[in-house]
Amino acid sequence: MAQGCREVGAQRMNGLDRRLLLSLPILTSALVIAWLLSPRFMDGLICVLVTVIGAARSLLRRDSWTRADDLTTLRLGFIVIVTALFLADDGRGFTWTAVVLGGAALAMDGLDGKIARTTGGTRAGALYDETVDALFILILSIGVVPLWGLWCLIPGLMYYAFHLVAAFRPAWRQHLPSSLSRRVIAATQGILLLAAGTPIAVAFPPFGGLCVAAAVVSVLYSFGRDILWLERRGAGSGD
Repeated sequence: MAQGCREVGAQRMNGLDRRLLLSLPILTSALVIAWLLSPRFMDGLICVLVTVIGAARSLLRRDSWTRADDLTTLRLGFIVIVTALFLADDGRGFTWTAVVLGGAALAMDGLDGKIARTTGGTRAGALYDETVDALFILILSIGVVPLWGLWCLIPGLMYYAFHLVAAFRPAWRQHLPSSLSRRVIAATQGILLLAAGTPIAVAFPPFGGLCVAAAVVSVLYSFGRDILWLERRGAGSGD
């Protein structure tokens, strides 16, 4: 009887209770820190929007909540704080504090995937991770626009543009084969964009421009190759 009660308790902890006890305090703390760093109303509103876009769907999902999801939530908290630091600096590049926290968020991206593989992840958890990844790339892209121009938005918008077209183009909704180069390019996008906003890049503009150019070229290559594969596969299947 006692064993059955413990099992029920563990199942509840993996569901809504776990989200309330772990995720909400993390995100709330991140928003409080963000407000202390940049107390302007619009900046606070943007940080809340980042939190909602990143976590709302996952916090309301019915699938089980895992340790990997906890780490993804912590990563989102870091991203919210980094966003506040970007906003507080008014487009003059990224401070070293923002660079360190942003680098930590990027490093945790690989760690939560490893935890998901070793402890068991869920499809919803993978989508949560993907959502946070795409959101951070968009934030980094926007963050370097004041330094290098609107073309910096290309890496941040590609994910959303692809899924927007996929909503109307069935061929683009096919499952893509695993690709090492796709994973490497996805992982380096954040590094390149973060590097493009560092004080080093601000002091030495060719370095910043080169980082953005590498991010843009690589993401266009990656998405372009995948789109060609999807279109050819779709044509072959009659879609």
